[in-house]
Amino acid sequence: MNSSYKNNLNYGDLFESITFINKPRSILEIGILDGFSLKCFSDNSDKNTQIDAYDIFDEFNGNHANKELLIKKFKEYKNINIQYGDFYELYKLDHKYDIIHIDIANNGDVYEFAINNYLSKLNKNGILILEGGSEKRDNIEWMIRYNKPKIKPVLRKYKDKYNIKTIGELPSLSFIRI
Repeated sequence: MNSSYKNNLNYGDLFESITFINKPRSILEIGILDGFSLKCFSDNSDKNTQIDAYDIFDEFNGNHANKELLIKKFKEYKNINIQYGDFYELYKLDHKYDIIHIDIANNGDVYEFAINNYLSKLNKNGILILEGGSEKRDNIEWMIRYNKPKIKPVLRKYKDKYNIKTIGELPSLSFIRI
């Protein structure tokens, strides 16, 4: 079908729209890098929305976030809390969120862990957003080079249990709701 809506997907517009529509009171961001999605979430949420952003910073063996630069970049954002935190431990926090965004060099194992440990950290009508999920994303160079488990089989495993939607090709995003 022909449509003017068919064009390149702008992930920033997507993060901003989700924030605008959901009106979250609390957001959990795991994996910050340069703060792109963090800025989108903050700029489009109420100033009282609490945003907890975690990263392992230079402990990540690859393209990683610089904590000092991020703190300086977001110093005017009083609702953002940037700190060290490991994805495999943060689910133990006694807090629930309206939006959880995970972007930590995601692969099938990360997805499996997120579904099993982070969905329960969502408030009613909350949404789990994970980078990846498309066929192209499963076959990018580093996923193949490091023999990382693909994401698509994990999504197929849970498709009848949860509401799951993947959009875009690269990097792609997957949305999961209970």
